Order: sequence, then C-alpha cells, then structure tokens
Amino acid sequence: MAKSNFWLNPEFEPKRQFRFLIELTIGGQNLQFLARSVDRPSYTISDNPHQFFNHTFYYPGRITWNTISLTLVDPVNPNGAEVLYEYLSSIGIQKPTSNVTATGTTITKESASSALGNLVIKEMGTNPGSPDTVVKGNWQLLNAFITEVNFGSHSYDSEDMIDIQMTLRYDWAEYQQGDVVARGA
Repeated sequence: MAKSNFWLNPEFEPKRQFRFLIELTIGGQNLQFLARSVDRPSYTISDNPHQFFNHTFYYPGRITWNTISLTLVDPVNPNGAEVLYEYLSSIGIQKPTSNVTATGTTITKESASSALGNLVIKEMGTNPGSPDTVVKGNWQLLNAFITEVNFGSHSYDSEDMIDIQMTLRYDWAEYQQGDVVARGA
C-alpha cells in the first residue's frame, strides 16, 4: 500500500541533476567523462485553431523535438576542441582553399548524424536499501547532429576550466527505464 506522504516513504528517491552520464563518441574519442551539463529532451506540440461561429476550438498538431545544450570540459588530452573541429571534416566540410573545395562539398544528414554516433543521456540513481549507483533510465536522441559549437573563452582573471558549449538537433528521443543497449550501438 502506498503511503500518502511520499516524503516519509524510505523507498522514494527523486532523480537528481548531478547523477547522469553521457554516452558520446566523436571521431573515435569517448567523450563521456567530459560532460559537465546537458539538457534533457523536450518537445512542443503545435495547436491548430478552428473557428466555429463565436467560438474557437484547438486541435493538437505536429510534435517538434527541441534542441538540447551540452556543455563539455575541454581537456588537453583528449583535446575536446580538436575532436569537435575534426567533426567538421568527418561530415564533409573542407577548407575553402580553392573553388573546387569551396563549392564541391555538401553536408548530408547521414554524414552529420553518423559522425556524431549514438547520443544517450543516462540517468543514475540508487535502489532502495543499496548504496550502489545504477542506471535508472536512458534518453536516446535519434538522428542527432551538432548545430552549434562555442569553444569557450580565455581570461587572465579566472582559474575556471574552459567549457565547450554545443547545441544539438535530433529527430526524436526515446526514453527507456533501466540500463538498455542503445539503438544502433
């Protein structure tokens, strides 16, 4: 029988912001340990108005999955900035050193999403009565690709680590409870 006050229930544990892992490999480099923060997936459902005499009725329309932001720490090895710069060549971008290289390349969705690989956000937690940390759920972002990278900034008045901020677009996300093998992995 469920207790009426969940705060008194010893088996209740909320998900916590700091308990997460990112499965992310770019250019053969596992960047999992570089993650500092990430947005959870979100979506918007459009609405379509229908006017009937003096009334307006709304009907649900299309779903759009919103972009997420991912912040990585930029270490010396593996060099996060270098890995993300090389991502450009792996999706088909060439340096515009001539007319041919400037006009002869195209980014495709397949090249952009396959160069990023699987992107999974793992939510961590503990089971009641156990101190061991386990995966409680997975968000997998399907057909994800990078739309923006900000390599951070330098400053003489700070000892902070340099962050790389990324914005990612994806077609849809799937949530699965527990630790599961990601699609396409």
